[in-house]
Amino acid sequence: QIFSGFLAGAGQIMKIILIGCRASGKSTVGRLLSRKLGIPFVDADRLIEKTAGMSIAEIVALKGWQEFRRRETQILASLQEPTVCVLATGGGAVLTDENRKLLKKTGVVIYLKADLPDVVERLRRDVKHANSRPPLAAGDLIEETRVVLAERTPLYEATADYSVDTRNKNIVQVAEEINRQLLKAGIVSEIKTLKKKTIP
Repeated sequence: QIFSGFLAGAGQIMKIILIGCRASGKSTVGRLLSRKLGIPFVDADRLIEKTAGMSIAEIVALKGWQEFRRRETQILASLQEPTVCVLATGGGAVLTDENRKLLKKTGVVIYLKADLPDVVERLRRDVKHANSRPPLAAGDLIEETRVVLAERTPLYEATADYSVDTRNKNIVQVAEEINRQLLKAGIVSEIKTLKKKTIP
């Protein structure tokens, strides 16, 4: 019964929302999926940076994670307008009950499930771009990531309408799988109808 809970709530705001840990491919898959569906792509983290006038790393360094989380909730709340898009969220977007409720209200939520080795490898490749991914802790990357996944995986699973296992799949395959499931559930046709109403 994929998406059955979402479809039961007809009239909800239609956004395709990607959740998952940092470096799980949400932004990359989201951009590809948005092109397939012909709808805009929105990155919640980039919106936070735009409204704050500084990078996430700078927000965290100057004001702490609590301030970043507050701004994250504000951005998710601001996305309740009736527009159609693919939305990529930050890895910790599911940490608060308020955020989880906002995500469920905003659209259909898809969890990109990446395993520990893949996440660690991608994070190590991103060392040169540390400004975009502030450290969650000062400890060992593998252990830190293991702890984060253990804490957040149940929250991702509880929030998601559908999960995609990204192991042994490239971004094209992941986007294709999501698109197939959206087609199967009739959500793509719903998007096309709403797109005519909300996208000039």
